[in-house]
Amino acid sequence: MNNQRLVLPVLAALGLLIGTPGLPAAPTTGIPTPAAPGAMGSTLTLGPDGTPWLSWLEPAGSVAWALKCSRFDPARQNWGEARLIAQGTDFFINWADFPQLAVGPGGRLTAVWFINNPAHHAAAAGDGHHGPGYRAIYSNSADGGVTWSPELPVSDESLPVEFATLQPLADGRLLAAWLDRRSRTRMALYARVLDGRPGPGPDTLVDDSVCDCCQLSFVPAAEGGALLAYRGRTSDEVRDIQLARFDGRNWSRQGALHADGWKIAGCPVNGPQLAAARDSVGAAWFTAADNQARVLARRSDDGGRTFGPVTRVDLGRPQGRVDSVLLADGTLALLWLELTGHTTGKQGGIYLRTLSPAGQLGEPQLVTPSSTSRMSGFPRMVGLGGRRVLVTCTQEGEPSRVHTFTVEVP
Repeated sequence: MNNQRLVLPVLAALGLLIGTPGLPAAPTTGIPTPAAPGAMGSTLTLGPDGTPWLSWLEPAGSVAWALKCSRFDPARQNWGEARLIAQGTDFFINWADFPQLAVGPGGRLTAVWFINNPAHHAAAAGDGHHGPGYRAIYSNSADGGVTWSPELPVSDESLPVEFATLQPLADGRLLAAWLDRRSRTRMALYARVLDGRPGPGPDTLVDDSVCDCCQLSFVPAAEGGALLAYRGRTSDEVRDIQLARFDGRNWSRQGALHADGWKIAGCPVNGPQLAAARDSVGAAWFTAADNQARVLARRSDDGGRTFGPVTRVDLGRPQGRVDSVLLADGTLALLWLELTGHTTGKQGGIYLRTLSPAGQLGEPQLVTPSSTSRMSGFPRMVGLGGRRVLVTCTQEGEPSRVHTFTVEVP
């Protein structure tokens, strides 16, 4: 396993031969994970003390799946033992809609994942995940993932709950938002506070028409609420990124992050990603408006109420699947997937570059080669302090594998 620490830097160096000519490789250090072969759907989150947590899905026998998590040890620079959150034969496994983990005050863990709806699954056949074929379940742990509370539905009012995301609030509550097709006509955006008790919501309708399968992104608001980014959908099929704000009691829609004007009669499966630190907010997103694929970024100095100029980040052939982190000095680190091989191939790489508080765009760096197929999933990162970030991604293969590595941001 220790050899894995050498694998990713070597692959990154090799990526110079197959990636964009002339681009340097980012300095990376691979960190072995406790994820089993066949693992996928990894993601990272930070606890209130800044400690990273990793969650992922892995096979559990021939027909079952297990959701697990692990805490990062900053002193030893390694992952702790894997903790089992849940497992079963009814898990809904999707490359884009993967489980989420949140760490609240006192280290309370909350995990959300997806299971098939037996009563509705047959009716949803042929709908993929655009019908009532699966629903979101959550559970809490107060002892670092050793034991977990009884499983509860994210919504008691609706079965078809997808792409759920979580945000701990400053007052100790936990906010959830998700895509919901209870109307059976268009996907809507709903939210509620999860209190760990069964019973009716109440669910709050945030937007009655949103894109069908793009991830949502939460960040805490300086005043104690939360800011949410999502891909909207107008009656004439314009699907630009929208913002909504929760003030602790009520929701308000803020409008478009930017009027890209991307008109597309289908979901691009490419959600936005926000980053926040006090009053600073960074945003990254993918668009193909005017038939030109782009990864764009903006910064805000007033908690996301207004944003500065739009900056193009990509190298010309982006696939999106973005992430963003605000570093300690206010630099916005941006991560995305880019196609680098032949036009008809899936050869690509995960790239990183920065956007300074003054709006200066840093030079792009190749983090690691990566397939752009669905199986490669969505790379995710969190800050480790200073100019270091921690990245996780899925390596396509038979079997697939979950990797993590640190990156020194230039």
